[in-house]
Amino acid sequence: MESTSKPTVLHIGDAIKYNHDFYNTEFLPLFNVIQLTETDRVGFIEALKSKKYGSFSAIFRPHFQTGGFMGQWNTELISLLPSSVRIFASAGAGFNWADVDTLGERKIWYTNGAGASDEAVSDTALYMILSVFRNFTQSQLAARTADPEKFMETHKLIATISHNPRGHVLGVVGFGNISKKLAFKARMALGMKIHYFDIVRADAKEEEELVATYHDSLDGLLKVADCISLHTPLNKHTHDMIDSRALSLMKPGSRIVNTARGPVVNEEALIRALETEHLSAAALDVHYHEPQVSRRLASMENVTLTTHIGGGALDTRINFELNAMRNIIAVVGPDGGFAGEPLTPVNRKAFETAG
Repeated sequence: MESTSKPTVLHIGDAIKYNHDFYNTEFLPLFNVIQLTETDRVGFIEALKSKKYGSFSAIFRPHFQTGGFMGQWNTELISLLPSSVRIFASAGAGFNWADVDTLGERKIWYTNGAGASDEAVSDTALYMILSVFRNFTQSQLAARTADPEKFMETHKLIATISHNPRGHVLGVVGFGNISKKLAFKARMALGMKIHYFDIVRADAKEEEELVATYHDSLDGLLKVADCISLHTPLNKHTHDMIDSRALSLMKPGSRIVNTARGPVVNEEALIRALETEHLSAAALDVHYHEPQVSRRLASMENVTLTTHIGGGALDTRINFELNAMRNIIAVVGPDGGFAGEPLTPVNRKAFETAG
């Protein structure tokens, strides 16, 4: 099933939807693309064991909502990949479903759609910041009752419990491209003071441009922030990172926004902090047991909830698909070997330290 003239790419998930011209004129001339036909993990494992798809050089997943039927990409799957594989290029920003370090140890780059969703996710976080300060969800729920009495009651109440974000401290956890865009927008549009924590400090020029104050510990940031916005990947270090202890460090009446991944925030701890009014509001685009939303959180008028649509703009989907192709072109040479480095690597450290 493999071509001897061009490197083979194993395509998983739905066909190309947006970038047909690039696919036909830039991608297909370079690669022999084979569509995966299995529909369950067992069948996929058998296909890998039998070398059904030959010595393919890349795995191509242009749509993160399809092609995930095989479940977690762990050692069981990765160990069966042929030694010819150079890159796993996927759409989407998250990668908790793939053991990217294990891929790196096999000298396989893992790339995501970093950059494609920056604008959309930072806009979503900005909306959520406004919502938790101004209690927009409570007002919307009241308006949708179409009850004049409820309308007037909420109209009067909101002005007594809401605040302008201006002058308040926005604590950004994880200072990557998305959160830097958010920091710029929150400072310039809302007049907020930007503080941040990351395991890697931004350079002095970026801090100066964003007027951002660095904290060398998460605890230190939590203690000063009026609103926390989370922008960290989900891994063993960040699972339940915002737990009861972390929430107890936050100011009484402070707020939390999560557009990262649901399990970064311990759901039970968050509910308790809201019920005791230690937190005044929360906004979640992502959920602990997604797609199941907590019914207790859904019942709270001071909690803004959305359906993981932070990056949900057509522009994002187009660029996710395009970036996956560009990453493969950057990495795989005409002989199937390495031609260069990917544009958006996730597992650089594991890849570079592999023997």
